[in-house]
Amino acid sequence: MRLRRFDRLLVAGAFALAFGIVGGFFGHALPLLDTLGQFRAHGSAVLVILAVVLTIRRFHAAGFAALLAAGLGLYTVWPFMIPLSQTAEGTLPPSMPRYRLLQMNVRYDSNDKSKALDRIRQLDPDVVTVEEMTPGWEKALRSLSDRYPYQSYCAPPERWGDVAILSRRPFVEGARETCLPRAGFEARVVDFDGHPVTVGSQHLRWPWPGRQWRQVDAIAEGLAALTTPAIIGGDFNAAPWSASVAAYAAAGGLRIVAGIGPTWGPNWLPSWLARWAGLPIDNVLVSREILILSVSRPEATSSDHLPVLVTFAIPFPKAAEPEVQSVERRPSGTSDASAGSPPKRAVAPHIVW
Repeated sequence: MRLRRFDRLLVAGAFALAFGIVGGFFGHALPLLDTLGQFRAHGSAVLVILAVVLTIRRFHAAGFAALLAAGLGLYTVWPFMIPLSQTAEGTLPPSMPRYRLLQMNVRYDSNDKSKALDRIRQLDPDVVTVEEMTPGWEKALRSLSDRYPYQSYCAPPERWGDVAILSRRPFVEGARETCLPRAGFEARVVDFDGHPVTVGSQHLRWPWPGRQWRQVDAIAEGLAALTTPAIIGGDFNAAPWSASVAAYAAAGGLRIVAGIGPTWGPNWLPSWLARWAGLPIDNVLVSREILILSVSRPEATSSDHLPVLVTFAIPFPKAAEPEVQSVERRPSGTSDASAGSPPKRAVAPHIVW
């Protein structure tokens, strides 16, 4: 009797997981299914084990169906769950400039801000996209103004959900500034060696029953209006294979960068395990003009999200290749006035659709 009950539970569990995996492919039609689809990688891995057990228990048809659903799920998630080990550095001429973007969710209630600041100094990227800003975090990040004199903040009504952009390179004067506080998005046009690139920072809320889809719908028009080349880093609170991220990318004509791997795990999960068994919800999206050279996940800070470091290039036509301009790094304590460039903190106007 116990074996029969176990068999029934086994078959029911396998079909429930298979439904969740397959249903996740239809997340664009029903937000609930998109929420289930966030766990496609984990559900597929468990379903492989159940398929083996079903086969051992001689439920061959059920085992085959479970394995088929698991294979479909794993095939669609592996480019985003497996960290990229190779780079495209060797495909570019040495004279072509390389740039780096650091994506960071700094955690709104973090009491230790020094780790994040140290990580930024250590990695020294060209631009930083930041989420879960607070007034305390803004004050802390202002201490980096000697290295990042160009800072932009976009504050939604919930003060723990701000987004920010820090840049060593100047913002393009007169270019459109985008701040959509309720959508958790801002974008600035940054001068990369004479070529303007739109850099965006995005913070989406949780999937259904959260308001993630409402944010995606609200920002679609703004994404379509962004000038290219464009690169957006953010805490999307959604896996890159989800329907919401796909809709986001389609709205802006962007592609989702693969090879980042898991970036978030619950507090009870050890950080080393979160790197492999967590959820890949910190994503980077780029327009077709941006060439991704490498991606990596630096060591964790006090946040429950791992930072994401992306190295990229902008392969302009040979006649238009930029001349690499060094960005001066001034030691701490040096005033902007003495360096000949006034401090520039740009707060984009709040535009709510």
